[in-house]
Amino acid sequence: MKYPSFILLLIGLSPFLCFITGCSKPLMPTEGVVRFSDGSPVRSGSIEFRRLTDKERFASRISPIGEFVPVDSNGRIGLPIGTYEVVVVQIVMTEDLAMEAHEHGTTVPRRFADYYTSGLKMIVAKGDSNPLELVIPESDS
Repeated sequence: MKYPSFILLLIGLSPFLCFITGCSKPLMPTEGVVRFSDGSPVRSGSIEFRRLTDKERFASRISPIGEFVPVDSNGRIGLPIGTYEVVVVQIVMTEDLAMEAHEHGTTVPRRFADYYTSGLKMIVAKGDSNPLELVIPESDS
């Protein structure tokens, strides 16, 4: 079968076009999941990453299945190379609800909501592009 020359040109340019339009694999993690040590997902709240070198912050809401997408203050998605302090913040109001009506899942201990007490860290190395996984350790209090 004979192909018109413009189709052959498009086939030849497709890797270049893919690179320009962004269909290549990202060079940094653009998503992740946050779980408790028993494997259950954190089902509500937000997660924030603060890079140690320049204190730049990346944040995301946490979905009901524990997934998040870190975004910087300019709306760019992903975590660049670096070491990050991490906090997980939940605002849960449950006083007027029966225990079985709570839909937020297990509550993250308050110490993980403050950079001074969290102790959570994340390192993103060159070439990392796999989804991030953060585990909230069992509370020692």
